[in-house]
Amino acid sequence: MAKHSGGKVGKAGKILSDPKTSKTQKSKAGKTLSNHKKKMH
Repeated sequence: MAKHSGGKVGKAGKILSDPKTSKTQKSKAGKTLSNHKKKMH
């Protein structure tokens, strides 16, 4: 999978890969990424 570095999608990826983030943040980030995948890929 291509690595996104900028914008909302990049931020979501960073949140998901960081072990210190909370479950609620991860769930939001996961939604952002899956929506992006559905639309763009």
